[in-house]
Amino acid sequence: MAKHLHQLDLFGLETATTVTIKAPKEKLTVYKAPVASSPSMLNEDSLPTVSRAPMSFSKNNQLQKRGRKSFASMDAEINSLQVPAAEELIKKLYYPIGEVAVWFNVNTSLIRYWEKEFKQLQPRKTRKGDRLFRAQDIEFLKQIYYLLREKKYSIEGAKNYLKNNKEKADKDLSLLNSLKDIKTFLVSLKASL
Repeated sequence: MAKHLHQLDLFGLETATTVTIKAPKEKLTVYKAPVASSPSMLNEDSLPTVSRAPMSFSKNNQLQKRGRKSFASMDAEINSLQVPAAEELIKKLYYPIGEVAVWFNVNTSLIRYWEKEFKQLQPRKTRKGDRLFRAQDIEFLKQIYYLLREKKYSIEGAKNYLKNNKEKADKDLSLLNSLKDIKTFLVSLKASL
């Protein structure tokens, strides 16, 4: 008994499949032969195209790669931090993790990872498990971000630095914040001229 079946192969070409069943031994043999038997019948226009570009886009409709970011892209994002000043942070008691992640231009999963790695970072959690950050938590996140992204420390290096040089780290961060404030003032002054 022989049956002829038609199916599509990987490239969308129809292939003929012949199934032969021999009754005494119940043996099944399958032969596949492509319908387009000559290579000249295959042209590149008929084959489907595969895109190697990443499928995700950022909020600005720019292509966004998966995986670890390059140092150049991290350097470009440093100037785009939108963390409010300490005076504005004190106005509210708690900030949700999504809002904090937008300020630092990182994923919420990265902030949760930093929370796991740095024991000094302990945001409040609701009964549901949502993380709520206080002003001092956000200031500590600024230090972590500064060490990891701007100074290019490793996680272990940043832990050791914060453990051994707590006063120097606070002093460096306050100096950096004041310099950034001066820079924004000078840029706005230049724009007004």
